[in-house]
Amino acid sequence: MAAAAEVQALLRFLTKDAKIPLAEAMPKINDLRKQQLNTPENISTANQAALKSVFTDDKVLKQVLTAAKRVSNPKKRTLAQTGSPTSKRVKTGSDMVDDESALELPETALSLDEIEHMTIETNRAPLFLAFTIAVLAYTHSEQPLSSRWSLAQAVVSAGAQSKAKYLGITPGPTAEEDGWAQGQPKVKIMGREIAVLRRHVASKSDEAPSTPTTAFWGLDLEALRRSNGPLIGARNYLLRSMIVVDSGESKTEKEEEKPKPAKKSTPKDMASNREAAAAIMLKAIDTVCQSWASSLSLEELDQRAQRWYVHVRPDVEHGQAGWGQRGKVQLKDILKLKKE
Repeated sequence: MAAAAEVQALLRFLTKDAKIPLAEAMPKINDLRKQQLNTPENISTANQAALKSVFTDDKVLKQVLTAAKRVSNPKKRTLAQTGSPTSKRVKTGSDMVDDESALELPETALSLDEIEHMTIETNRAPLFLAFTIAVLAYTHSEQPLSSRWSLAQAVVSAGAQSKAKYLGITPGPTAEEDGWAQGQPKVKIMGREIAVLRRHVASKSDEAPSTPTTAFWGLDLEALRRSNGPLIGARNYLLRSMIVVDSGESKTEKEEEKPKPAKKSTPKDMASNREAAAAIMLKAIDTVCQSWASSLSLEELDQRAQRWYVHVRPDVEHGQAGWGQRGKVQLKDILKLKKE
């Protein structure tokens, strides 16, 4: 199991199955992984001394052991999850992050000249996400892609929740204000401090064997509070949130095209078109980041990316009326930000 999936699965097991509060569960992750107690199966067969060194409270230890034995038993696990031994198990986020290649950013073969005059419709959150994941490739290039996606999701979620509270859309304190990140290390992304888990992953090279390196897992505190378990969805969210509404072709060019018979778009066509739009947007943003990367410090580049987003984000109505409202982003405005 990949390290990202392992961390997520362990956290889900402790909070969902063993019913341990998130704030207590998070510090246990590294201790469990160091002792190779990285799955419910391993925990269920571990010796008492090893478990006792992690879970010093006898009541908590009993909860964890009971849950591990239940989850490790295929029949009991199926019945507990579905209520029926024949029901199919639904894939969760932890099932889908084992392969880092599945998290690759979409790419486009179109040139900058071809995309410069395009207009993309989106709302502010996915645009902010696009700027965040693009700049992380430079400011945190040492992090695996799964870590960068988790950091991007965490910062976008934190910003959205703060904005929702400010607008009066959600009452009460945010998860961060509620203390869900208490005691966790933090990193600054796009000007905002994000709580993270530290995890060890293998760093591979052609010249040397795999060596462990420290990677981050950004905590989406609001998602954790709502579900009491981690969620992954930043990449899927980005790929379905944008659409090209103007290709930038002149009227004459369009008139010269041979008319094509009308064809109803299928869901697959629509998904493909939205993914292509996200790829085009990411190419424009990456072009800007790349042009400045060698002349700015990592901190300066992070700050600059935040300002770039504010400069080009779509105009929306003020107040609650603008929440989630879509608007148009002209790629020429983004590409103008390139360093000359």
